Amino acid sequence: MTTSLRNAVLAALTVIPTAYTARAQQTCAGDVGCTCEALHKALASVNGTLFPSDGATYKDIEDVNYSAACRLPAACIVSPKNAQDVSTAIKILSEAGTKFAIRSGGHNYISGFASIDEEGVLVSLSSLNSTELSEDKKTAKIGPGSRWQAVYETLVPEGLVVVGGRVGSVGVGGLMLGGGLSYFATQRGLAFDNVKSYEVVLADGSIVTASADNKYSDLYKGLRGGASNFGIVTSYELYTYPVDDFYVDARAYSLNQTSDFLHAFAKYQEEGQSDPLSSATVQLLETGPTILLLYNKPVQQAKAFDAFYSLEPYQPILPAFNGSLLDIMALTGSRFSTGEVRTYGETFTHKADVDLMIELHDIFTEETKNLPTDASAVWVPNAVPVSVATLGKQYGGNLLGLEEVPQQWYEWYITWTSPAQDTAIFDVSQRITQRCTEASEAKNLLLPYLFMNTAGKTQKVLEGYGAENVDFIKRIAAKYDPGQVFQNLQNDGFLIRNL
Repeated sequence: MTTSLRNAVLAALTVIPTAYTARAQQTCAGDVGCTCEALHKALASVNGTLFPSDGATYKDIEDVNYSAACRLPAACIVSPKNAQDVSTAIKILSEAGTKFAIRSGGHNYISGFASIDEEGVLVSLSSLNSTELSEDKKTAKIGPGSRWQAVYETLVPEGLVVVGGRVGSVGVGGLMLGGGLSYFATQRGLAFDNVKSYEVVLADGSIVTASADNKYSDLYKGLRGGASNFGIVTSYELYTYPVDDFYVDARAYSLNQTSDFLHAFAKYQEEGQSDPLSSATVQLLETGPTILLLYNKPVQQAKAFDAFYSLEPYQPILPAFNGSLLDIMALTGSRFSTGEVRTYGETFTHKADVDLMIELHDIFTEETKNLPTDASAVWVPNAVPVSVATLGKQYGGNLLGLEEVPQQWYEWYITWTSPAQDTAIFDVSQRITQRCTEASEAKNLLLPYLFMNTAGKTQKVLEGYGAENVDFIKRIAAKYDPGQVFQNLQNDGFLIRNL
């Protein structure tokens, strides 16, 4: 295509918006540069497209992905300001046949899931970052590009909260589509079990609202587990709940206490977790275990944590105190590394069993003891109570196929800095998953569910939901994306094309 012809086409696109998609298809097929120019022209009024030639401005947006291993040089980055802009963008991408990736907060640590190289376009949702409380204060509409810190800063002063992320820097969209563990999981279930409605841009550019009681109720259910297989969510309407101050107690234990610590953690899951106001977040570091004990009332001590109160000695990370959810966000704000740190991890699930927990941590320790000097490893067992599965069913049902048994969802990861170590770290990760899966199977404790928010690149997340739920996802994808835009053009993800 000649330069003059391309310029003429782009000029026409600016004048006649309804011609965007057809003209893009006719002139931009196989030409990502042309697509980027079409996006630039179409979103000119909102300054919504950045190119590598924009230098530091482009680089700052590219570097939003917190793992350096996930930062890829997209041909351009488009930043829609509202659902209509997203609609315009997806029409142009679809009809031009141009590959794209969608990014919310950039905390997915799989390269290509929220990033794309120079062959495609990165659709950044960071400008869709509003939090709007309804007039009756029973719901809040939240943009997928918002961070949980900003969401809570809006709601907590109102005495309210939504079921969302445990770390303030995490983006709304990725956590919500993956399920979302929160400090309220025992009481309220997963984050996406607390969605009243979704605003979604479909592959044809139409903008619809999906809820449990309208004509898009099947899409509503599909989004509770079906990830990015159907469209781009541009707003989440979440139920709000009253929130009290928390009792907060952060403790560290020595490495030689690991076995005793895991026994205490198992006792908490068996007994203390029956109190829905309690939450315990664990990290097993190379220096020993740490735990954040939270109780959603301002008390002096909570009986739910008796198993840890009797475990001595310990080092207070800070003195126990009563504070708000915003105080907790300040405490956990440094959990994710930034800069040039690279991160990767995987997940698996098993029925709660303390002996298996200890065996699995031993496997992890053995596999990570010879990591490169610039690398470190963190082991995170999440105690998931029966109520998470039960509440998911009571709140309209999701597609995860969870068994109603106490279980452990693992969230482990390795951080390093040298790109030369990428393959070695990935190989270690694969061995950890394989050995832990085999050990769980040997004790007949393995569960099929894989937590999407912390799953690895080759893990079969959707298959873990069960055949019936997978078939449902396929049907909904076929209905709302008959041209398979999100299968053929989306760069990567937990997509039905990989089944």
